[in-house]
Amino acid sequence: MRLDLHNHTMHSPDSRVRPADLVVAAMRAGLDGLAITDHNAVGGVKEAEQAAKSGFLVIPGIEISTAAGHVLAYGVREVVPRDLGVAETVQRISALGGVAVAAHPYRFWSGIGGAALREAPFPAYETSNARTLRRGNLRAKERAREARVGETGGSDSHFLDETARAVTLFEGEGLSLDAVLQALGQGKTTSQGKDRGVAGTLRYVPKAVSEWMLRGMRRI
Repeated sequence: MRLDLHNHTMHSPDSRVRPADLVVAAMRAGLDGLAITDHNAVGGVKEAEQAAKSGFLVIPGIEISTAAGHVLAYGVREVVPRDLGVAETVQRISALGGVAVAAHPYRFWSGIGGAALREAPFPAYETSNARTLRRGNLRAKERAREARVGETGGSDSHFLDETARAVTLFEGEGLSLDAVLQALGQGKTTSQGKDRGVAGTLRYVPKAVSEWMLRGMRRI
């Protein structure tokens, strides 16, 4: 099964994508499912679930801004407070019955970095992120293999045409949400996908910098 585990919608401050449109795009791309991981918000999950057809899995999630950088939470439908330490954030995700994954851990500015990876027992790291440069993804992959944890992939899509550029691979057919969360929690996932190239950088960097300035130079 191929699932895109990192996607943003209009419920994130930096995307205008409707959740229903994202689901349609993912189904057309041949994915078996996707996760809705808006920045510090969960409002898009229900809309995506309502748009999904039978056999297509929508995974509830959120991308949380910790004091060190971003952490992905899967299987949660509640907002986890932002700006907490990495360890406390992971504890809160676990308390909600979710699974925590280190998002693009070596991306400049929004990755939590190597030191923070040691603060909490992540069962997986995001090693294929389509908005991260190749060197950042390779470093995350090397670290995941050293730590013997799982690997996940996600497009980190903010536009419809970015969907399915990176995916997480699961064994089996017709996996349920519980089965996906179990596989993530046990580190039994792999990833594949594209890295951010020149075209992606020309699109991503000006957008990110201008939005950062509009936020008063505050991280998302």
